[in-house]
Amino acid sequence: MIGNLANFKVTSRSAKFTLAVLTISAALLGASSVNAQNSWIVSISEKEMKLDHPADMMWDKWLMWDIGYQRMMCRNTPYIELQNEATSTSPITEFHLTIGDNNFNFAPVQGTNYAQLGSSTPGFSLTSSTLNNQGDELIVTIGNGGLLPGQLVRFQINLDVDPAYAAQYAASFGSSQPDFRTVLFDMNGLNVYTGVQKTSSDDNAQASVVFTPGGKSSAVAFPDETVPAGQYYNNNLRAYRASDPVLIFQIGGGTEVPEPSSIAFVMLLVSATTCVLRRR
Repeated sequence: MIGNLANFKVTSRSAKFTLAVLTISAALLGASSVNAQNSWIVSISEKEMKLDHPADMMWDKWLMWDIGYQRMMCRNTPYIELQNEATSTSPITEFHLTIGDNNFNFAPVQGTNYAQLGSSTPGFSLTSSTLNNQGDELIVTIGNGGLLPGQLVRFQINLDVDPAYAAQYAASFGSSQPDFRTVLFDMNGLNVYTGVQKTSSDDNAQASVVFTPGGKSSAVAFPDETVPAGQYYNNNLRAYRASDPVLIFQIGGGTEVPEPSSIAFVMLLVSATTCVLRRR
C-alpha cells in the first residue's frame, strides 16, 4: 500500500505531511530489518594459549615445540572460543555443536562436564550436556545473563570413539586418541577413516548459538581445511625435530534482528502524525 501512495493526487497540506511521514517510516523499517544483526564467531585450536595469543610469533614458537604424544592428546581435547560480537544486541545463552563424523561422540572432559571452562576466561557459569544424551550434539548453556555483546569465553571439549566403531578404530589406530581435525572436518579433504578424498562439508561439524532475545541462529559447518603437516594425526606422531604449527580454525554466523532505535523513531513519527491530524 505504501509503495502505491505516490500514485494518488495529494492536495491538502495534512495529507502531504502524512504521506511524507509514512514514506520515511517505511524506509526506516526496511533498513532496520537488514542492518541490525546478532553475530558470533567460533574458533577452535588444540592449545588454549594459541586462542589467547593468536598472532604472537613467540607464543607460536613455544607452543609448537611439544612432543608428538602430547600434541595427540591436546588435539583430542581441543579448546573452543565463542565470541559474541560487539555489534550484537542480545547475549548468547546457548552454544550447539554437532559431532561431524558419526563414528565419534562428545565425552565428558572431567566428571560429568562436557565443556570445561578455560583458565584464560574465568568467571563464566557453564553447564553442558549432549542432545538426548546421545553424544552427537554438544549443548553448552551460559548462565548469569549469558555471553554479552563484546565478550568471549573459552572452554575445553573431549572426543571419544563410538562403541560400535571402537574395534575397527583400534585395529587401524591402536590406543591413540582421535584428532579433532579428523572428526569435526576433513583435513585436506581426506576422510582418514574411510579413505575417501573429497572436499565437502556435508559430513562436518555444525555450530549454532541461541540469542536471548533473538532465537537460534542458522547452523554453520566447518569447511574442509587445508592443513600443512596434515600427516600428523592420531597415532601418526611427529618426531620432535619436525615442524607442526598450532593453528586456529574459525567460522561465524548471525541472525538479523529489528533495530529497537529505528522502531522507536518510527513510532514517534506516527504518533506525531496522529496528533497533527487530530488538531486539524
